[in-house]
Amino acid sequence: MRIAIFTPFIYPFHIDMASTLSKLVNVYVFTCGTFGNYPFDEFLAKKYVVKLNCVNIISSDRIMVPWEALKFLKYRPHISIIFGSESLAGILLYFLSRLIRAKTIVIVEENYVTTMKGLLKKILQSMKRTLVKITYKSADILVAESHASKKYVLKVLHVKRTKPLIVMVHGVDTKKFSKRLSISRDVAKRIVVEKLNMPNDNLVKKRWCTFIGEPSYAKGITILLDAIELISKHGSITPNECVFLIPKLKILRDRKDLRPIYQRKLSQLHITGYIVMYPLLEHNLMPLLYRASDIVVIPSVLIKNGSSDRSPNVALEALASGCIIIASYVGGIPTIVGDAAILVKPNDPYALAIKLCQVLSDYEKYKYLEEKARKRAINELDIRLYSYALLELLARLY
Repeated sequence: MRIAIFTPFIYPFHIDMASTLSKLVNVYVFTCGTFGNYPFDEFLAKKYVVKLNCVNIISSDRIMVPWEALKFLKYRPHISIIFGSESLAGILLYFLSRLIRAKTIVIVEENYVTTMKGLLKKILQSMKRTLVKITYKSADILVAESHASKKYVLKVLHVKRTKPLIVMVHGVDTKKFSKRLSISRDVAKRIVVEKLNMPNDNLVKKRWCTFIGEPSYAKGITILLDAIELISKHGSITPNECVFLIPKLKILRDRKDLRPIYQRKLSQLHITGYIVMYPLLEHNLMPLLYRASDIVVIPSVLIKNGSSDRSPNVALEALASGCIIIASYVGGIPTIVGDAAILVKPNDPYALAIKLCQVLSDYEKYKYLEEKARKRAINELDIRLYSYALLELLARLY
């Protein structure tokens, strides 16, 4: 059996998924490449990854140049698993799959209809949405990444399906992240400080509240910086007790209008010692950073007239690492973390600041969440469970 996995942007879980399925079937991952600053270029060199030459059409929406589709048609899969199903490339791959009579599993990540500006863009978007609704209605199996995504399909797009629509998060390689649990947090901190040439060895003695991923508006970097500023002014948590780790990347790439304001806040909080900037780690070192972190903060924003954080990998990886998670109640996050994390009101730096202070002031009280997080990841969110569940669904139907 031949399986094709398509994704506009490649992430580690796609590779983990392909590796799992390759033990049972022939599998290839077709992708347009990597996203933004994420250091996943190494995955493009995998022997079962096919890089497609894609171009941007509408905003950052990508579609492959026509002759690149021949790579997919030449492989002629029996099953197509399509991520990024609302990208132009994803839609094209879906209809090509139907053309060659491949069974289709379509993954829904969206959770809101985004309204575009400009008459031409609105017309193109309307045409695209018609194709999306056809795809969602006719796919052999439709998998929503979250309850928010399922609601989007049924209540926003009003898609009427006679075939299965299942809520299932894509999963994480729990073994990869649990390997670091054998070392203490202090040891993990020392290793991270050494690997990243971080200047202050006293960092090991402090609580680490870590933000992982792109420091964008959608990911809530403005909410986090506002919350840290509130904490610094209140003085209940000092830099001697805790530091906030933020990646050394350009902030607010998606909101240039806000960048100068928050760059100044970031610089000031860095000077006062509340924030430590860390350089990007190699992917294989990420489990160490999670292990070194006392709290992982996911302050994602509820976006008006746009999709909120759909299915953040940070939430999955933090669960697998047994971290205490403080996250926004938004998008796909509640579906991922369940009751194994602390959820706060989105877009509210006061709510986030209060919860951070509560957890940091009485850390032992919340340590039960570490074990709860690990169990949830292993028992419900492992990439192997996810991959085999998809095959089982197909087997039941056919």
